[in-house]
Amino acid sequence: MGTLHIVPYEVQAVGAPEKDLLITREVGVETKERICSKLSSLEPHTVLKLDFGAVRFMDVSCADEMVVRVLARLEAREYPDRFITITNIAEQHRENISAALTVAKKAVLLRQKKSWELLGDMVDSHRSALDKVMEMRSTTARELQHEMDYNTINESSTKLTSLYQRCLIARQPFREAVRGGGRQFRYLSLSQAN
Repeated sequence: MGTLHIVPYEVQAVGAPEKDLLITREVGVETKERICSKLSSLEPHTVLKLDFGAVRFMDVSCADEMVVRVLARLEAREYPDRFITITNIAEQHRENISAALTVAKKAVLLRQKKSWELLGDMVDSHRSALDKVMEMRSTTARELQHEMDYNTINESSTKLTSLYQRCLIARQPFREAVRGGGRQFRYLSLSQAN
């Protein structure tokens, strides 16, 4: 089984007089660009853990820039096989990040203490599949089909592909190509990053 690597990143306001105040769209843009610069320097199969512990206040425009727009660039494969998670958020951070994600119909994984939580927008059937991947830590479409009692492997494959495209799980080639030219993947929970 492949592994993911985790790189901690302490979020601080860029271009603002106080590094613990993430306010205004302009500060959000500059901070987002710093995060994206870090993502571009990382090797594939790396999770950048955005730590908001030093942030006293963050408005919705900064949440949009630093989480939603970074996710959009990840989903567009500007930084292939790189991922973000967030941690150490206060209730006020949670509200603003959740609002920005919901409007954009995006989602991100939040790590608080020893548990994982999904913030943002996702249909229940995909949320259940994500929960199972997080629990299993690593799976194939066939294994997920068995665990979730899906009718077809196509159902599990579609859900896994969607979660991967939304940058909520990683994937790595698994075995050789199948008959007919198809490819097999092993999907990895972002929680298994070391």
